[in-house]
Amino acid sequence: MVLITADMNIANALKKAEISPNIVPEGFSPSTLLSIRYPKGEDVALGNFIKPSDSAETPNISFVAPDSDAQYTLLLIDPDAPSKQDPKWGPYRHWVVVNIPGSADFMAANQLTSYMGPAPPPKTGDHRYIFLLYKQPSINSNFNALSQDASCFDYKSFVQQNGLELVSVNFFVSRNDDN
Repeated sequence: MVLITADMNIANALKKAEISPNIVPEGFSPSTLLSIRYPKGEDVALGNFIKPSDSAETPNISFVAPDSDAQYTLLLIDPDAPSKQDPKWGPYRHWVVVNIPGSADFMAANQLTSYMGPAPPPKTGDHRYIFLLYKQPSINSNFNALSQDASCFDYKSFVQQNGLELVSVNFFVSRNDDN
């Protein structure tokens, strides 16, 4: 009998979607699960399809903090802007929330970038929308303001400059309803 663990399931989904190793390091093992549910009832589930119209509103996020005394940062990026074949504007920054308490109370957190729902251009195929949850090195960290332009977000530099540690990931796929 073959035993499939949650880590193996996540790793396989990330590899199949070409998120690992380019965005999430190969061998990444999450320390918590990231639950994402949109107001229209759609759950994000490791690469499922969600229409832009069903993901237009800010989702509800929950997780069990690996360290309840720490704070967390959430990023939502689309690496496929304007398309996966020509990602010259990617990764596109769709949401940045910092100083999320271990209780996952997003009302107590700070948004550096307000939520912007998926809006893939027509005839650009599937876009991957990736939620990345990081543990912050300190409480109430000061983050530099982000540029107005959400395209070409250098999230890797943002993560490195702020000493963030990846603890969870989840993602879905979407495409323009006119495709």
